Amino acid sequence: MVAAFTNLIPRFKRMGRCLLLALVPSLVAAASDVPGAADHPGLDRFPRAWIIAYERQDEFAPREFIVSAVEKIRRELRIERKLRLDATAVRITYQIPAGVPLSEVIAHYERALGSEALFSCRGRDCGRSNGWANQVFGQAILYGPEANQFYIAADVGGQLMSAYVIERGNRRIYAHVEILHPRQAVEAVTNAELNQELAGNGFAAVAGVRPRRDGSIPDAGLETLRGLSARLRIFERLTLHVVCHLYGPEDTALLLERSAACAQTARDALGEGIDTSAGPSLIPFGAGPLLPRAGGAVPRIELVLPHRQQRD
Repeated sequence: MVAAFTNLIPRFKRMGRCLLLALVPSLVAAASDVPGAADHPGLDRFPRAWIIAYERQDEFAPREFIVSAVEKIRRELRIERKLRLDATAVRITYQIPAGVPLSEVIAHYERALGSEALFSCRGRDCGRSNGWANQVFGQAILYGPEANQFYIAADVGGQLMSAYVIERGNRRIYAHVEILHPRQAVEAVTNAELNQELAGNGFAAVAGVRPRRDGSIPDAGLETLRGLSARLRIFERLTLHVVCHLYGPEDTALLLERSAACAQTARDALGEGIDTSAGPSLIPFGAGPLLPRAGGAVPRIELVLPHRQQRD
């Protein structure tokens, strides 16, 4: 009896190999990109991911680019901040290979877009996954637990790029990326509502300016700040604080020191086109890591109008 069973083992092994070979083509097909799809040259896919949905629109048309969390109040979608612009668009949805940790996918897109980020969030700080999936992206497959989501929006060399990552309840992970190429210069678009936010809220983050961790500001960011000088003249005879936020593993005292130098650099760039006898007084302030926001620990330059805040 034992000998007969032993003789069957090689046959079972051959059958298993044949079954595996029969399944391989279907597995390969399932992991193939949809016809006509392609990566965007400026944003690499996560390794071994495949494209399950692809849309490319080469005509300029009115579009929205979200730089805040997405909330739903009753049935209405509430987005605190979004950019409205004429742009072409590419939209790509990827499925991530099984077994990959969510943190690795998030890290991939943070490396790709983090240095130029205008906004990022993770987990429940991003708001309602249902709103992102169904009303923002129109992809029901992107709906999942709020704790398992990540979003980042960035200005990369004049193109607006975003990535939304979600791990669904069935443990499958998807990444949806959108790339907009605006007709108008990004700097002009991203800060179009800065004065309105500053006057209304008493503070506004300057889009397109991302301080480095050592406190320096890239040349492109300095140019953006210089370009805002003329707009700030409407706040004549008021005091504007130019605040630099920096984050990192370094000692808090060191980050405060670096952010003070960063704030002074930003103040000098803003002040180049302002007549101090008539325009606002610009006061630099280094906040370091001490004033975090719900949107995440994102280095930024922020303008604060204490006069407006005291009125409320």
